[in-house]
Amino acid sequence: MPTLVRDGKITEDSWEYQIDELSSPQTGSILNLEAFTQEVNRELYGVLVDGSVEIEDVIDQVKCAALIAISFTAFADGRGLSLAYLLRSRYDYRGELRAVGEVLPDWTPYMLRSGFDSFELADSRAAETAIACMQWMSDHYQGSVVQPSPRFRRPSEEK
Repeated sequence: MPTLVRDGKITEDSWEYQIDELSSPQTGSILNLEAFTQEVNRELYGVLVDGSVEIEDVIDQVKCAALIAISFTAFADGRGLSLAYLLRSRYDYRGELRAVGEVLPDWTPYMLRSGFDSFELADSRAAETAIACMQWMSDHYQGSVVQPSPRFRRPSEEK
């Protein structure tokens, strides 16, 4: 069973996947894109999108979601990082972004800097490794979604 990491801690997941069910979704459900777009009160649900989706094609449907879970179908597929970055920077998405699927612990620092808030990892051991990986670096030279200004442009008290 996957283990959820949010805010640098292992935590309980209050969201439930309701991907293949035909019944009415419950508040706090993560739906597939097709089911999500058919809902009237979309802000009550989360949506699962593939990392390969063209965000320009679906942004009007997903921008109101409380949670967007981006699926990484292969460990070497970085398109979900770009998707998260675009959601945060270009489309100003403020809800929770969750990395799901083939999430490797050593990728989580990059995912965090791209705009992800939470991560589903394979088990508690992978989750503990991910937390350790996220704490390795205290500052970065390059700008990111988390800290848009590169280090050389920040005032000295922030360095």
